Amino acid sequence: MKKPRRKILFILLICLFSLMTTIRVMALNRCEYYENSNGVILTKDEYDIIIEAYGKNYFDRMSQNDYEWFEDLFMENSSIEINTYYDVAITPMGTSYSTANKKISIIKSCSTSRCTIMTTATWLSNPKVRSYDVIGSRFNGTALANNSITTRVQSSNGIEYFDNLKQYSNGFGVSVKLPTGATDIIIDQKFYVNPSGTVFASYQHATKSISLATSKLYTLGVSGYGDVFCFYGNALGVFDQMGGVHITL
Repeated sequence: MKKPRRKILFILLICLFSLMTTIRVMALNRCEYYENSNGVILTKDEYDIIIEAYGKNYFDRMSQNDYEWFEDLFMENSSIEINTYYDVAITPMGTSYSTANKKISIIKSCSTSRCTIMTTATWLSNPKVRSYDVIGSRFNGTALANNSITTRVQSSNGIEYFDNLKQYSNGFGVSVKLPTGATDIIIDQKFYVNPSGTVFASYQHATKSISLATSKLYTLGVSGYGDVFCFYGNALGVFDQMGGVHITL
């Protein structure tokens, strides 16, 4: 009788050791971090997301207040996904014009009850035209989890928030004014949706000076610029038709 008991005890000890090893590995992975000169500390997963969406220069100057923008994204759960689109050519073709100096990223982090979505348009060089651009999303099989949509423009001039919202049943857009004379321009948008379906995101840059009213002449549809914005009236031929990004929830 002693031998079977010893065997069972030995098996239990092996199982316990395996469980402790797994927990330790998970804890070590979670504790991997990078720290910048402002004392902002990120896990490796957080760091990878920041670098992909914003670039290393952003992390180097990131403040604790900046980190708070990402907190609910990082807190939803450990599964974070990002898709990025880069403009790749300068090609004037009739009403089509794309600029090769910016990128757009969409990031998701989901819990069982909602997904945090962040869209980021990053200028890789300084835009010549500083007018009203449009950033927004179209939904397929999902909807806003609440009406909290936050849109901001970061630059060397600081941070400015915009609420020029135009909302539809299948998504929304917000017009933002690019800051005059500023560098390091980043347009951010954060909102929450139900954890199902697909979100399509688009950032459209005005290639000439326009009014706020003109920037809001659009509907949302699959045939729109970036799979989102269908411009009409005086807004036709104004925006650069940059490709969009999407993410499945």
